[in-house]
Amino acid sequence: MKQLKERFDTLSDAIIAIVMTILVLEIAVPATNKDLPQLFEGIALFLVSFIIIINFWYRRFQTMRATEITTFKAFVLDVIAHAILSLYPLATKMLIEYNTKWFAIIFFGGINLITGFLINQITYELAMQTTRNSMFKNNERVHLLSKWLKHRTLVSLISDVLMVIIALCFNTVGVYIYVLAPFLEFIGNFKRGQAIEMAFYNGESFKEMISQQLIAEKSQEKVRKGNQ
Repeated sequence: MKQLKERFDTLSDAIIAIVMTILVLEIAVPATNKDLPQLFEGIALFLVSFIIIINFWYRRFQTMRATEITTFKAFVLDVIAHAILSLYPLATKMLIEYNTKWFAIIFFGGINLITGFLINQITYELAMQTTRNSMFKNNERVHLLSKWLKHRTLVSLISDVLMVIIALCFNTVGVYIYVLAPFLEFIGNFKRGQAIEMAFYNGESFKEMISQQLIAEKSQEKVRKGNQ
């Protein structure tokens, strides 16, 4: 499975590069000044899609670097995630050209929701597999890590659903609702990435860092309950 992981990592970079290239090529060149608003709309949607794809790539990179091997389940989820990710150029084009905006919004938001859910599931599968195979396995830490990853998946899923609902409620400007969220998510992922980099630099694994954080949070929760 190690060789399979390495080969698919290379294929993943190629797929993402192709998707990003198609996104740029889908931006229509304006013929007159009257077409400039459509150009700016196309550029804005390209930037949003670009950030979403970068978030996917970055989160996958952080997940894959934490383990040397993959599992068959994680590999299948990875393949499905990349297949759905490849639909972003079509979804972006529909947001610009398709007359039924609510359908275009659901299609674009659905792709974002599914790819986010799948990358969370891949992270969970590989993190738990690595933890279970560790010679220093600690049942409490395994439970805490599982709890944290499930909570993160749930929060991400709920936030993506809420974004789609908000966009649908403001149908006429629903396209622009997606602009802010991906940038905020990118900043959040970057900050978490810095913490992970520091953990690796200090000789810690990702699961150890999260486990320590959860133990600290659990202690704080006990203190709060005691004060009540």
